[in-house]
Amino acid sequence: MISSKEALRLGRDNSHDRWSSSGEQSAEERIGRRIVVPAGRQSFTAGPGDTFFAIGSCFARNVEERLEGAGAKVSSRRINIRDMGHGSAREGGIFNKYTPVSILQELKWAAGIENYPEAALLEERKDSFYDPYLSSKAGRGNIEQMMARRAEIGQYFAQAFDADIVVITLGLIESWVDRETGLSLNEAPTPKLLARAGDRFGFETLDLETCEEAVKETIAILKTHGKPGQRIVMTVSPVPLGRTFTDQDIIVANMTSKSTLRVVAMRQAEQTEGLDYFPSYEAVVTSDPLLSWQRDRRHVSDAVVGQIIETFLQRYGVSKKGSDDLAAALEQLRGDPNFLKWSDRAEDTEALMAKLNQEVNKYKNMTIRLQKELREAQAIRPPIQQAAKQVRF
Repeated sequence: MISSKEALRLGRDNSHDRWSSSGEQSAEERIGRRIVVPAGRQSFTAGPGDTFFAIGSCFARNVEERLEGAGAKVSSRRINIRDMGHGSAREGGIFNKYTPVSILQELKWAAGIENYPEAALLEERKDSFYDPYLSSKAGRGNIEQMMARRAEIGQYFAQAFDADIVVITLGLIESWVDRETGLSLNEAPTPKLLARAGDRFGFETLDLETCEEAVKETIAILKTHGKPGQRIVMTVSPVPLGRTFTDQDIIVANMTSKSTLRVVAMRQAEQTEGLDYFPSYEAVVTSDPLLSWQRDRRHVSDAVVGQIIETFLQRYGVSKKGSDDLAAALEQLRGDPNFLKWSDRAEDTEALMAKLNQEVNKYKNMTIRLQKELREAQAIRPPIQQAAKQVRF
């Protein structure tokens, strides 16, 4: 508890202390601008040469892509691992870690605190195993192939210890457990496995205490194995649950999940030196929904992700770029036939912005699809070239 005098001082020194007021820093005024990135707990700044490593849920992929696109060094984008599969839209998507316990497990293996056991691999069919601590979209193989890939995955996650700044994105609290190994799976077991060996697996909703202990232990590992002076930025993913395995309405289950992780993140920011909380979750859910989300209301739009990361870069000193001058961009739009067509049809500004956002996401998905096709083409090229060398005319 603090004194009334201290409470009044904190409020007086806080430029964002009012929801509604005549000032331009009130929540009402900022939300009225349609995209808002609230102030977080910031205790340090970064430098242009700092290296970032992002770990956590799928929103971590958004963060690292945008950081790299802005010119930051992002070691979690350095991927040199065999047979990751090509089902994921993002190459790094197989490394998504959705719960605090799955993040902790991966860093324990990377640090050598524990060894990844062969028994952790799950057999889908004869001599074909998959790694349930990656995305289910990752490639399959025999035990030798999977364990060899596991060694490479350990080296990938060990890059977190060499990073200047680790960005941890907490995703959800629903967790499946392998009762034989005691390990927490990254996703629900495949339907085939549940049908064949359902008794091997259990489900739990992680409570606040379990999540907090997992995050504390994760921080301790980074403090012990990370480079001196390493700093941490913690966020909560705004991406909602795709499905709940509880009896709750998924909207309620998702709110419980995000609220639990939000409390954990704030507590750790308050208690841990060199750890900041960045409010990307609040930025997405508070900004205009037409701008925040893609049409499925699960995936965050590029427009808002870009604004969040640009704000992050500015606040942490990675980028000195100020607000964009929109005059030239607006003049260019006025001469764009497509813009004029949408503008004529739009009933209001929101409809127009929603259409523009839809187009941005369409082109991004097209780019991801082309990248996937390129990887697949590169994967089959060596065998084709080898076969060509063997042909004699």
